[in-house]
Amino acid sequence: MIQSKDMLRTSVLAEFVKRAPSAPGRTGLMKFAYLLQSVRNVPLGYRFRLYNYGPYDEQVLADANEATSVGLLESKLVTYQRGYGYEFSLGDSFEESEGDLKKLALDFDSDIDWVMKKFGHESASRLELISTIVFALCDKQRRRDPDELKDRVHEIKPHFSKEVIAETIEEISAEVLDCITCK
Repeated sequence: MIQSKDMLRTSVLAEFVKRAPSAPGRTGLMKFAYLLQSVRNVPLGYRFRLYNYGPYDEQVLADANEATSVGLLESKLVTYQRGYGYEFSLGDSFEESEGDLKKLALDFDSDIDWVMKKFGHESASRLELISTIVFALCDKQRRRDPDELKDRVHEIKPHFSKEVIAETIEEISAEVLDCITCK
């Protein structure tokens, strides 16, 4: 069974799955957790580092796997034109645990809701870009200048054009970048 210290994270992941407009995959859960912790300052205790698809902490997937193993979540393999991925849905034991899980995440309900309203509809690729922008802003040099930030993100993610990066920075600046505490 899940240790009590990990129950907040498990309840948050379950809330993401429950509130998402469509079944999130691994990248979605990862980026939702990153944005919740980095932008909304929710103390999940993850230690994100930069990886292939943006900020990453293997513990997020370990927590999702643990929630799957106890039936709170289900994970299924799905195929796409360009490969495969996983989608999460609520598991068979979620309903009986929902009240307890909801209590654990209650203090952060508005933060979870904010993440889902702002990012729940985004593709994995967009979440990768958005979270990488946040990560680049929070690095040691704290690039607040949009041009410097755009250049840094392009260094990290050259498959995104500078134009797309600049548009995304502009799009999220007021609601996301201006409220980051970079903890």
